[in-house]
Amino acid sequence: MQKNKKVLILLVLAASLVLLVMLGYPALDEHIHRKHRDDIFLEQALEISSPNPAASPVSSDSQAFDTDPGEPLPEIILSFENGTAEFQVTLWQSNEGTCYFFLPGFARNMGLTLKDNSHNNIYINDVQIAETDILRDISDEKTYDLSVVNPEGNPILHKSVIFMYSSSLPVMSLTTRSGTMDYINADKSNEEAGSTALFDANGQSLYTGNVKAIRGRGNSTWGLSKKPYQIRLNEATDFFGFGSASSWNLIANGYDQTKLRNQIVTELAAALDMDYVPQGQMIDLYINHTYYGNYYLTEKVRVAKEGVAIRDMDNYVNDAYDSRELDKLNRHENADGSRKWVATDIALEDISGGYLLERELTDRFNMEISGFITSQGDCYTLKSPAYASEEQVNYIADLMQEFQDAVAAADGIHPTTGRHYSEYIDLDSFAQKYLVEEISKNYDGGVTSSFFYKPDDSVSEKIFAGPIWDYDVAFGNCNLDRIASNPIGISRLQDHVFATELFAQLYAQDDFYDHMVTMYREQALPYLNDLLDHKLDELVAQSRDSIAMDQARWEAPENRYQYYKEYDNSIRFLRYFIEQRRDFLNEVWLDGANYHNLSFVVDDEIWQRYCIKDGELPGDEPVPVRYTSSSLFLGWITENGVPYDMYKPIYEDATFYAIWQELAPETVYPAESMEENGSAN
Repeated sequence: MQKNKKVLILLVLAASLVLLVMLGYPALDEHIHRKHRDDIFLEQALEISSPNPAASPVSSDSQAFDTDPGEPLPEIILSFENGTAEFQVTLWQSNEGTCYFFLPGFARNMGLTLKDNSHNNIYINDVQIAETDILRDISDEKTYDLSVVNPEGNPILHKSVIFMYSSSLPVMSLTTRSGTMDYINADKSNEEAGSTALFDANGQSLYTGNVKAIRGRGNSTWGLSKKPYQIRLNEATDFFGFGSASSWNLIANGYDQTKLRNQIVTELAAALDMDYVPQGQMIDLYINHTYYGNYYLTEKVRVAKEGVAIRDMDNYVNDAYDSRELDKLNRHENADGSRKWVATDIALEDISGGYLLERELTDRFNMEISGFITSQGDCYTLKSPAYASEEQVNYIADLMQEFQDAVAAADGIHPTTGRHYSEYIDLDSFAQKYLVEEISKNYDGGVTSSFFYKPDDSVSEKIFAGPIWDYDVAFGNCNLDRIASNPIGISRLQDHVFATELFAQLYAQDDFYDHMVTMYREQALPYLNDLLDHKLDELVAQSRDSIAMDQARWEAPENRYQYYKEYDNSIRFLRYFIEQRRDFLNEVWLDGANYHNLSFVVDDEIWQRYCIKDGELPGDEPVPVRYTSSSLFLGWITENGVPYDMYKPIYEDATFYAIWQELAPETVYPAESMEENGSAN
């Protein structure tokens, strides 16, 4: 009995020892690996040739072996020696076959480790890199030889590899549940759950949490390879002190090579003291450990205490219906389609606010649930309440209509109510919005992404303009017409073919004009001066490396507005445009110079506009091209049939219309006829 007891005790001790070894092995193994880690200095590796030819199976015939750029890459993971929140970066290959490790700015001067999940052997310049090795002294943008050999000794990759470091920017890392972006990128409405981590410029963790949905966003920019996204967190979170929110936008700035226009306009709006300015922060974005580029993380325009601070009438609908019930609600519109709403069982005593409106293009208006069109043709979608009742739509539509009718009158007084236009709106906010759009000469200004809001009457009985949104085609960054890229000219926000007349009518009111000019002199101009003297250089220095990395990642430009190949030349143009724009506005608004617009209309659309100083000659007439029919341009005439005269000084605004001679398809031009006759001799 005593003997069995001893055996039992020995078995228990042995089992305890085995369990102790099992529990302690990972820590012990990690400790051993740390003790055996070797520092490998890549600058020295550039000059190293392997003393043992067998050490690198590809070293003796590296020129002959080269992998196809279309072949899938081995799963090589780069990590940091300090284990920064398990942040990892995967190897990426360009269309030309060069491989890259795109690294955040905070990784500079950190040791790096490489790991192949398939247990392949990794070589850099014929030096084998073990999992326990730490790479140091890495030269930014210098080319190294990268080889990968499988456990059987067969080479599976031989490429040039470049390590690129970004600027000192915050970093967001997103991970989708599926591990890919295929489903999300297939359609803008597709969404997928995941997780995210946010790091500051020093690599310190700012946030980690789950993401309820990752999905696409944007309109024309969604068609680019570098896509914009929206994330919806499981809980509201405050990023960078912008205020607590659950939905955040990742703006790709796909049309802006400088990546600075949205940020500059945001700062301009803040300098003008707009009540609410959606804040943003330039970041580097990684998705599923792959670098996606330089993005602008920004708040979503929303009704909230820290957003558009008005009563949220969506709450009443959301409390009464779930999402499936909302989709089943009957949608209605009036006979001419100028007002549309949703039938609900909710009856509110106070429908005076709040309302958040967006002025939109007609085709986008048609896709929205609630909204209205004024008699002037301006389409307004209701962003909140999105499921507006007939009473709510009629209330805000009638108010906006009265305002637009008043400001359209020469004296600014509504012909029926007798109220002055300024009784309908907050003059400060409309002057601020106009200045933001006019100074930046935003191509979309007064067309789309143009917001307005109305609080309930206990707060204010007036309509407010704002907040600002979407300025990637501002400051001359648009060549769709012959107007937007010219820093000269007062647009009055009506240059676009689908623009509103609202701000041109406001501009014609003396009290609005005087108020706007004062605001420009005292608030906007000091910002523009500082931007040109200091701030622009600072913004470029803060983002240059990140943008260089972004350009390497998205190597085939799809930017229809990118005029210059070199980033520095795009920065030079941005500076040129802002400087010329400031000087012109100073001349007109502060010095009293008088300029006139010569508008040239082709097929009922303004094709080009000259801005000519009073008393000066207009110059040569522009020659348009018609692509829709076979036509010969004959010249320009006024609506009264008076032809354009380049020798007449300009003393007033004028509009000229193109006249054409329609040609039959078989028409032979004289030059072509002579050519044929000549060839026959």
